Amino acid sequence: MKRFTVAGVMLLIIIFAVVPAAAPLDEAGWVSLFNGHNFDGWYTFLSSTGKNKDPKGIFKIEKGMIHVFDIPVTNEKQDFGYISTNQELSNCRIRAEFKFGEKRFVPRLEEKRDSGFLYYFVGPDKVWPRCLESQIQETDVGDLWILDGPTITTKVETAEYPMYSTGPLLTKSRGRIIKSGDFEERGTWNTVEVILEGDKITHLVNGTVVIKAWDLKQPDPQDATKTIPLDRGRIALQAEGAEIWFRNVRMKPLK
Repeated sequence: MKRFTVAGVMLLIIIFAVVPAAAPLDEAGWVSLFNGHNFDGWYTFLSSTGKNKDPKGIFKIEKGMIHVFDIPVTNEKQDFGYISTNQELSNCRIRAEFKFGEKRFVPRLEEKRDSGFLYYFVGPDKVWPRCLESQIQETDVGDLWILDGPTITTKVETAEYPMYSTGPLLTKSRGRIIKSGDFEERGTWNTVEVILEGDKITHLVNGTVVIKAWDLKQPDPQDATKTIPLDRGRIALQAEGAEIWFRNVRMKPLK
């Protein structure tokens, strides 16, 4: 009985340290990170205006969802940025559903619709910050991008073609690891999920594992010649030149 009580208390401490106290657990143990009514627990960041300054309304709430880039299409170059949690997360599963809209904006007017789910985001706000990314881009959902300095280890086909597989080990500190398999549904809702287990991560697309990586490190903020584990950080949803909706942004602590 004592062991169960301590475990239960620790689970509650983890949950309520990273989400608003009013957010309830559902039957499966998931808790909402976005309340559907306002951006409590989150902040916006845009490349030209900075933190919580969104004069064009690039980030909106619509019918309980986050609607990004619901603005008129013009020839004007639009800001990139993100909406981020205030709190860091670790040792949990994080899941979100997304669907692209029709609008695309300069400078990506003719490109694939693009966004991203950033996690283990540490350090100052900028475009783009130190983090890892589960790519949300047409035909490329689930790719891993390494942004601004972290190092990961994984297995790939070859160093020249870094698609996740059972091939040789690769340690990489920038660029892209290609997802294994295509499990994205075109033109409708998709689910992306990241499992954060300390310095190990797993990407899933619509419930199927597409990438694993481990031994995550980052430059030591106190000494750039050294590295420290990358095992916790904020999460963020990108605004990257395409209209997109997000819903059911949820977290489940790992046991």
